[in-house]
Amino acid sequence: MKQDTLWAAITGGTSITLAYLLGGLDNLVAAFAIFMVCDYITGVMVGFKEKRVNSYRAFRGIAKKVGMITFVIIANQLDIIVGNKDGFLRDAMLMFLIATEGISIVENLGKLGLKVPSFLVKTLEQLSDKGDERK
Repeated sequence: MKQDTLWAAITGGTSITLAYLLGGLDNLVAAFAIFMVCDYITGVMVGFKEKRVNSYRAFRGIAKKVGMITFVIIANQLDIIVGNKDGFLRDAMLMFLIATEGISIVENLGKLGLKVPSFLVKTLEQLSDKGDERK
């Protein structure tokens, strides 16, 4: 088997499995992934600024992200079990986690000395409240 074929099989299989577990790849999942990456990057930037970067803290950050993905998988599986065809719990969990990540990004940017527009903070708080209401 060629190496590129093996790589395609591994990445394709992983992508399909993850898409199934997350309940599909839609705008919420894409936004969640983008927010997680931005939060991680801004967290590392804050660590560099405060001279507190180390591999243990970086690993802990990645472990938290894996935990968040696990929450989405659990919410999606609960939707399947109870027969929610519209993904009610999954969407609520994603909105809550997106808001959480967004608030963390805003905090990180504040620590870097950037002013954060109030409308952005209000929108993230509203999104967090919607996620709470949908549960």
